[in-house]
Amino acid sequence: MGYFTEINTLLKLPDDFDIRQLKTGERYSVTKEKERVFPLHIALLLVAKDWDFLGYVVAHSLTTKDMMTTIEFEVLSLFSPKEQAIYKKNFTEAAKLTGEIK
Repeated sequence: MGYFTEINTLLKLPDDFDIRQLKTGERYSVTKEKERVFPLHIALLLVAKDWDFLGYVVAHSLTTKDMMTTIEFEVLSLFSPKEQAIYKKNFTEAAKLTGEIK
């Protein structure tokens, strides 16, 4: 018998998160399904639905309970629309090669 924990290196926001509220230097909290592991105190890419890359964040805390994970994070930077397009194109091309996305 094993125990499933997902290891994440990107912070993907829930689909219902209003990305228009994001501001550099502000802290936010999201809860995701499943128990997950995120690296703390290093820069992580922030991703919205449809693999839209928004910028960099740092996860300050992580709590798992009842098969849910809550991440408290701070926005370090937000990408311009041009930067978002470049990140999305580069990542999706690579992720198709690895099978992460189809």
